Amino acid sequence: MLRRAACLTFTLLTACAAETPGIPAPEAHEPTLASVVLAESEQTHSGPSDAARAFFFAQTELYLAGADPAQNKPLADVLRAMGRGDLAEAAGSDNPGIACPQLWVDPVEMMSQNVQDAHIVIIETERSAPAQIDFLGEIFGRLAEDGFTAYADDGLTLEPAGASHPGIPLVTEGLVTRDPGHGRLLRAVKSSGMTLVDAGIWWRGAADLAALTPGEQATRRQLALADQLSRKVFWTNPYARAVVHIESTDDPSGTTAFRDVVKRLTGFDPLVIGLITCSEMDERPAYLPSLGDEAGSAARADLVFALPRETLKDGRMVSGRTETDTSVDLPDPFLTQDRPVLIEARRLNEPDLAVPEDRLLLLPGERLPLILPPGEYRIEAWTRDGPLNAPVRVQVSPV
Repeated sequence: MLRRAACLTFTLLTACAAETPGIPAPEAHEPTLASVVLAESEQTHSGPSDAARAFFFAQTELYLAGADPAQNKPLADVLRAMGRGDLAEAAGSDNPGIACPQLWVDPVEMMSQNVQDAHIVIIETERSAPAQIDFLGEIFGRLAEDGFTAYADDGLTLEPAGASHPGIPLVTEGLVTRDPGHGRLLRAVKSSGMTLVDAGIWWRGAADLAALTPGEQATRRQLALADQLSRKVFWTNPYARAVVHIESTDDPSGTTAFRDVVKRLTGFDPLVIGLITCSEMDERPAYLPSLGDEAGSAARADLVFALPRETLKDGRMVSGRTETDTSVDLPDPFLTQDRPVLIEARRLNEPDLAVPEDRLLLLPGERLPLILPPGEYRIEAWTRDGPLNAPVRVQVSPV
């Protein structure tokens, strides 16, 4: 637990939350959704989960103080992790300039045909791009069917013995797990039975980490990931097949160097797939047979797919699988606060350390829904001072 807490602290760069007295839980109210019952909670919230929420509230205060997500990519990424991609979009951050071409091929089928002889597939995405992560989930599902046996991610930080839970994604398992979209991907990976590979401890201490630029951190993580992939997967099984997910950077040479290192350490030349975001909405992912000079992924990837921007659904930005999920209205006590409220929906009976199925930041006066697939959930809300009220248990039926 100490190692996981340290990893979370390093990766989120969070400060410890101040201790506050307990807040009496007001009576819970029913959301306007069928099959809803109230639940009593006997759980305590402390440790890494509280540290993560303290980090989210600190970033919210930074945004409310006037920080511009268009000029602060880490802030824009955190807003997306809190379900507020609309605030990042409104600020004009990361607006793509590439048009989606007409879809003339099934991208997943095309990808499957191209990886038939590959032992290693590297998939490069932006770290906080929900449409890209959703499509990565589609790609992963097909690769699992095609016989791939390992999954490596430069954003994971696992225990030395591997994942802390065999089926539930936990917020302590790395940088990527602060985001619900990555949580759904990691849940699918765990359910598949694939070998999970992380980069291990690639820094020497907090001072070392703080001295590195984001690009230098990405390079260091990816080189460590290549070494871990070689030792944990291909040394023990030279016939293994691995999916490797890495964060894209502004420097194409970084991807080329990572590919070369993976080839040198494993003996297999990887196939590289690049995902980028295009300017249209309401389109399917499309294969890009060629790109102009402005497309950074073109020179470093064997296959490039363009993903449409997210669309609005009941005021929330959605993409891919979430487009067919259900909007869940929240009870009034969650909506009428004079301060920011952070709401998280977890699968019923999963621990507080589980990555939530959805997370939503509500600013004072806002009324927005959660977006959830069918299932039973425990919905909880916090202010900066602690829990807002008793959890609400919700049954979401298929549409």
